[in-house]
Amino acid sequence: MFFGKCELPLSEEKQMILPPNYRGAQRNVAYLTQGFERNLFLLTQDAFGKIYSHVKELSISDPLARLFMRLFLGSAIEIEINSSGQIEIPLNLCEYAEIDNKVVIVGQGEYSELWSPSLWEKQAEHLCDYDANVHRFEKFYISLA
Repeated sequence: MFFGKCELPLSEEKQMILPPNYRGAQRNVAYLTQGFERNLFLLTQDAFGKIYSHVKELSISDPLARLFMRLFLGSAIEIEINSSGQIEIPLNLCEYAEIDNKVVIVGQGEYSELWSPSLWEKQAEHLCDYDANVHRFEKFYISLA
């Protein structure tokens, strides 16, 4: 599982080295696709497969389903993770997420999000609105039992 966040350098060739705790779960292959908030999703084969199993059940006659498929599947690529934990982010995905020479990786349990530092900063400001958070998350039933 992926937790925490860190900022990592990105080479001119758009390559980065994953933190050690991210490498084992990813094995040698992962999937990268557009996220919903101008970020990228980095998914293990298992996580991508679970989402795909739901997506393939969607009706292609539903315009929202087609839109989601274009976003999620239309931009998805299988990427190799070399023995050093290095991955390459395609230029089109870097442009979509406004990622240049640094990337913020944020663990989300079963997957990770990749953000440009400037877009992550805006997201972090949103997350730090403590007064709003009191009411934002009250609809979720979160129990330790």
